Amino acid sequence: MRLIRLICLGLLVAASPSAAQDGLEVVQSPAPGWPLAAGSRVRIRSAFVSAVADRYGTLGFRYATGSVVSATPDTLTFRADGDSAAATAIIPTRRILKLEIAQGTHTSELKDALIGAAGGLVAGEAFAAMTHNSCQEGNCDGFYSPGVINTGRLIGVLAGAAIGAWMGKHPSETWVPVEVPRR
Repeated sequence: MRLIRLICLGLLVAASPSAAQDGLEVVQSPAPGWPLAAGSRVRIRSAFVSAVADRYGTLGFRYATGSVVSATPDTLTFRADGDSAAATAIIPTRRILKLEIAQGTHTSELKDALIGAAGGLVAGEAFAAMTHNSCQEGNCDGFYSPGVINTGRLIGVLAGAAIGAWMGKHPSETWVPVEVPRR
């Protein structure tokens, strides 16, 4: 019996490194590197692209969204959305607090539908509780029938899920952080 356990243990130890190498690997898109390609859509946080009121406010610097005109090892030439072709900002990389690049769009219908359903459940239950009128029927025990509460819950969940799914169907950009070289 002891010999069988030792053989099984030896097989497990010997097989584990080879099994780990043959396993399925999750393929992820590589993180974009520096320098960025011209025309890439980026979101940048820097004092050079924030308004003067934003620089010293309680929120700190805000993000600016636009496109890359060019990128060198020590500078980024950036054009904000809505600016003319002549209005570009040349930003030293050491002054960039955070930089993200857009990689496609995504929707969040399911997540927003679940959030809406949860909110609808609470709202439906509250509405059912507020519209309960058992004292008019001579039963002032403070409780209402399961049919009333279940109907309120169902209507609230369905309405909340529909509103949440409608709000989540609008696509939003997926932002991936970029490591900026510091010089």
